[in-house]
Amino acid sequence: MSLAITLVAAFGGGVFGALIGGTTAFIFTGILALTGIVIAVSGGGNIILTQVAFGPFFGPHIAFVGGVAAAAYVGRKNAVEKQAAEEKVVSAGTLPDVNGADTTIPLFKIKDPVMLLVGGVFGILGYLLNDFYSLTFNLPTLARIDTIALTVATFGVICRLVFGRSGLTGAFPENERRFNFTGTVLMFNAIWGFALSAVVAYAVILLNISSFGFAISAVSLIFLYFGLEFPVSHHVSMVAGYAALAFGNVWIAAVFGILAVITGEYVQRFVNTHVDTHLDMPAIIIASWSFVILGVIS
Repeated sequence: MSLAITLVAAFGGGVFGALIGGTTAFIFTGILALTGIVIAVSGGGNIILTQVAFGPFFGPHIAFVGGVAAAAYVGRKNAVEKQAAEEKVVSAGTLPDVNGADTTIPLFKIKDPVMLLVGGVFGILGYLLNDFYSLTFNLPTLARIDTIALTVATFGVICRLVFGRSGLTGAFPENERRFNFTGTVLMFNAIWGFALSAVVAYAVILLNISSFGFAISAVSLIFLYFGLEFPVSHHVSMVAGYAALAFGNVWIAAVFGILAVITGEYVQRFVNTHVDTHLDMPAIIIASWSFVILGVIS
């Protein structure tokens, strides 16, 4: 299709991500990715996988980014209205109380046209930046990287700088340690990271599709909506998937899974705790370790 049509589709994907919430859109990414994988291994081609799940409709660089940007915008607008009301400059606004860092909330209830436009514009920008990254990192002189993850991480930083007030690394209370992990917690994470990565690598090597575990992990986020403490694991399964195809070895993939889950804990505390916009830890981890695996080692 023409670039104009694709950009209109990306605008629609960004608006839809804002409407239903970034995490909800990402769950649909997982559902469509699993559907596309089934079709692909059945000999039906990979259009659903590449052009729908990871394209303008539900690509994380479009729909999720649109949802993140819209939430950040609404959170900032809400904060400005509250501050003005406290200073008695204006009366209190009518916006519902929205945490700009919460990507699980569907923003349909806000009924703010500008919020939808923010989501759509960021959807277009996400498509264009990912396209630029794809062209750049496919050059023979440069190392490879997961460009979708890099795009999501980039716009997380942009949203933090444009809409946030908590600073790039969050506003921690003076009495709280930033990295307050115990050895038990780190060991717990290392064990489940190893186990998940091993079984993901086994399936990925059989199917020859790196995103299989990623898709399952994305769908599993639906359990967050039931109020459960549920692991966010798509950074682990995606890194393991890349390592599995790059090295063809379950053990090596499992080791990279451990690295992904441990570094993810530190990144989460470093850039996405006590914040007012969402800077996606899994995207940072996937981009970083995909660069190491695809661009440096293999």
